Amino acid sequence: MNQLIEKAYNIKIIEIKKLNGYENENYLIKTINNKFIFKKYPYSSELESIIHAENETLLFLSQNNNQFPNPINTAEGLFLKVYEIDGEKFICRMLSFLEGEMLGSIKNNKEIFESFGFFLAKMNKKLISYNNNIIKARTWHWDLQHFHLNKKYINEIAKIKDRTLVEYFFYQFEKNVSHLIPTLRKSIIHGDANEWNVLIKNGKVSSIIDFGDLVYSPLINEIAIAITYGSYDKEKPLDWALTLLKSYNKVLPLLEVEIKILYYLIAARLCVSLCNGAHSKKINPKNKYAFSSEKSGWKMLYKWLALNPIFVENTFRKALGFSKKLNKQVKKM
Repeated sequence: MNQLIEKAYNIKIIEIKKLNGYENENYLIKTINNKFIFKKYPYSSELESIIHAENETLLFLSQNNNQFPNPINTAEGLFLKVYEIDGEKFICRMLSFLEGEMLGSIKNNKEIFESFGFFLAKMNKKLISYNNNIIKARTWHWDLQHFHLNKKYINEIAKIKDRTLVEYFFYQFEKNVSHLIPTLRKSIIHGDANEWNVLIKNGKVSSIIDFGDLVYSPLINEIAIAITYGSYDKEKPLDWALTLLKSYNKVLPLLEVEIKILYYLIAARLCVSLCNGAHSKKINPKNKYAFSSEKSGWKMLYKWLALNPIFVENTFRKALGFSKKLNKQVKKM
């Protein structure tokens, strides 16, 4: 591996360290003067196209700033290259390394969480004007508009009670969200702004990394995902959701129809994560990273169930200056 990287990028490695990864291999590369992230993926032509599109998006976002990973070209001037290693084809690429402490390692700091909302909204504001046909054509099971694609994993959830809860939120999504998806404003979004993809420097969010989940999706899905992963280990997740929501809204105002479905989108993201964690546990039980957040996810999902959706919507509406929605009976499990 060392020789391949050194030859491809014309560098001299002094240290290489394997990092956690969900569906690909990641390595921290150190040279005398720099650090890089080297990524290795099992080959498919579809994935090769997606990674090309990801590189193009990163080059767009990285113009005139160092807030996002920058693709590093090979000695041949390529931003990705396909190699055959031990008879198997892989896609390889390298990115600049960004310094910072991960949001997941910093607990209960609302000022930092507020800055997360500001940063995310500024990134989304820039991406609204960006177009990429490969990303627009992508159908990805982690994309909340394709929530139904995760139904096949429900039976891999171990406990009957947990399966029933997930089934309930699939039903709620179909009833309250699915018919509204065609009406929502869309944009290319990061798609996985979780606590381990957000970096902190000088007391505020400075960077977002890992753009492998880029999709063209309803814009509100971006903040739903951020709220989910930023709140799922908190005792009062709704309070933390409000902190992020208010700062995001100051930069990129949200619409009433988006607030109307946010409760269900947050529940859906928890279900997607838990369904895929159950699936990963089944097919690759040694990859602890793939289901490392499982305990916090279940804890928040049960807390979310205990909240009346109309109460949550009205709490969101009040925080953003919208009038209160009249209460009505909500069918519980």
